[in-house]
Amino acid sequence: MIQWVLDRKWLPEIIFGLASLAFVLADTLIQSASALPAALLLSLSPLFFRRFALFQPLLIVAGAVTQVLTGIQPLVSGMVAPIALFLAAAFGIRRFGIYTLVASGLSGLFIAWNAALNSSIVKDIYGIHVFNDTGRWAAFTFAGVTVLGVNGFAWLAGSYSIERFRQKNATMERDDVKAASLRTRLDIAEQNQRFGIARDLNELVLQRISGILALTDGARYAAKLDAEVAPRTLERLARLQREVHNEMRRLFDMLNMSVQVATAPPGIRDLDLLAAQYRDLGYPTVILHRGTRVELSAGAGLNIYRIVFEALENIRNHAPIGTSIDIDFNWTESGLQVLVKDNGVETEVKSGLGIEDSGYQVQNDIDALTQEVTGAGITGMRERAQLFGGNVEAKVVPGIGFTINLIFPSLEDLTAGQE
Repeated sequence: MIQWVLDRKWLPEIIFGLASLAFVLADTLIQSASALPAALLLSLSPLFFRRFALFQPLLIVAGAVTQVLTGIQPLVSGMVAPIALFLAAAFGIRRFGIYTLVASGLSGLFIAWNAALNSSIVKDIYGIHVFNDTGRWAAFTFAGVTVLGVNGFAWLAGSYSIERFRQKNATMERDDVKAASLRTRLDIAEQNQRFGIARDLNELVLQRISGILALTDGARYAAKLDAEVAPRTLERLARLQREVHNEMRRLFDMLNMSVQVATAPPGIRDLDLLAAQYRDLGYPTVILHRGTRVELSAGAGLNIYRIVFEALENIRNHAPIGTSIDIDFNWTESGLQVLVKDNGVETEVKSGLGIEDSGYQVQNDIDALTQEVTGAGITGMRERAQLFGGNVEAKVVPGIGFTINLIFPSLEDLTAGQE
């Protein structure tokens, strides 16, 4: 489930938000329409566990205050707060998740305090008769410990879930990197073995050629004395030349095999390893494929790999550590679109640098809407894409970051020459 949530933007928020409306319906049926405003405020909080995360603690506090001011009983929708807290701890920005933890805890204590002081609520809900202040404080203590315990457990569960997921992914990525390293070492070892064999073959060839030269010189002088020596000499020369030819053929095949192994080009599948390397560098990178994938020709796969690689290098050179990177492949029946997106500007602002300190100004947003992004890197990407009938569009998304849009209208251009 965690990977599913991470791979999608607003769909999980919408699903959790719609699911929380069931709590609103339950509160409305139990306590009539008077419970609707507070229940609705609380139930909207799961919509903002990633984007616009500041709304989440504000909605929880607003729901608790509305509940107390309207004088209604504790709501079933209060269960949404721990759920929202779990989501914030697992998927949100940590700073805003802490805000949600504090808001949920204080709101729960506020509702518990109001319920403990209002003896009718305690009696109606729990069947407990409280006649003095000691009983009220005991009820508040019990309710407060329960609220803090549930919220703390939700926070720890969310933090543990995402950390365990990251550790599992990190282990898998380390295994992939290790496997790739072992494959490279094996290829190098095999090439070294081939070069050793080629060296031996080369020595044999040199020996055969030296023999041919010596035999040729000797035969030239011997033929002057005895003409019958020539046929025997020519026979031996022919045999030696055939041996040399066979050794040269073996040497050629061996060297050609080494070149084929050494020049195997990277392709789209190698982007998973590249993404893992960038995650290790501190840039959360996600690759997502939509539609039916098609096997591309080696040249097309290499060019797409190089374009994505250049885009990632550009992000690494200009965006701060912590910048999220999305690489989206949209496969259709006729073409392919590749999007490389980052939130470098947003990350700089949220890191506490501020727009002015980061060097980003309002004029940058205006330029992003009116000016075309140019540069040697972008030109190189376009030239690579045009080789296969594609095009590259580069733009700055105001307040967010940079986007590379790679479009290939025809899949036939990408699969031409596919064996």
